[in-house]
Amino acid sequence: MPADLSAADTEEVVAAVRAMEAANRNLETAEGRQAGASLQCGPEDIMVVSPPKCGTTWLCQIVHMLRSGGDMSFEEINLVIPCIEMAYDYGMRDMTVQDGWRPRVYKTHFWHPHCPKGAGRYLFITRDPLDAGPSFYHFLQGWIFDEGALSMQDFLTHFWLRRGEPASLLDNASHWHTMASWYPRRNEPNVLWLHYEDLHQDLPAAVKLIAEFLGLGADNPELQALTVERSSIGYMKQFPEKYNEHMQKLARNEACGRPKEAGLHIGKVRSGKSNRHELSPELRVAIQEKWEEVMLPVTGYKTYDEMRHGINSELGRPWLS
Repeated sequence: MPADLSAADTEEVVAAVRAMEAANRNLETAEGRQAGASLQCGPEDIMVVSPPKCGTTWLCQIVHMLRSGGDMSFEEINLVIPCIEMAYDYGMRDMTVQDGWRPRVYKTHFWHPHCPKGAGRYLFITRDPLDAGPSFYHFLQGWIFDEGALSMQDFLTHFWLRRGEPASLLDNASHWHTMASWYPRRNEPNVLWLHYEDLHQDLPAAVKLIAEFLGLGADNPELQALTVERSSIGYMKQFPEKYNEHMQKLARNEACGRPKEAGLHIGKVRSGKSNRHELSPELRVAIQEKWEEVMLPVTGYKTYDEMRHGINSELGRPWLS
């Protein structure tokens, strides 16, 4: 959805938003997204799904540690757990290779209608929009747009909050529409619904839950403990090059009109802390209004926190306060 820019916006803001939109639009090709959507999954395969900046990389690390016995020899996490809508464009024409690791694991930000069906297990993870929005801004700043070119207010108002239902396979659903599309599947036996905040609150319990769901190390407390250790933010931050999507950046930056090495210094493993204090009161209101527009009719929950506690109670989770 194009940005909603009013006459009150300055020429600089209009130009910066348009440039950012154009760069982001060219990050993936139609051929690449089609290759991801048409992926043929089998009953042994695992799919990690989330809106952007909701713990996808963190969850991929956990899953790979469980299936590999804690192996850290991979060059970059997306080479052993390919992002299906991006892999074709960074040269991975056969997404099944994954350095020989089995079961095969894939990740995606597709909403449910566009996500390939047929995988044996789906792990869906989401996050409070009040935290995901600022995280998305900091992730793209310095990569898709220059440092300081857009304020958080302008980025979230004119880009992130403007997303809705995707008009086609070429578009991404909004954070809220992605959640809403997966919410009705939360009780399906091959779907594990998770919250980013759950992993923060009790990582060992989350790892145990994931291991049992996947049947990977479910009866191996030593492997679970190793997975917890190597999936901690402190441990992962020691290896920023393993989580910085350098293949995608080197392959597509110039097509986006960006310097070839833009964003190589930006990793996906940050502090894990909330940046919601950077949100203006107006943005907080707009984010809540988006919830009430999209999520309230689907879930009956008035807020994200209410939904998280409701789902954890419904599913008998250990993170209840």
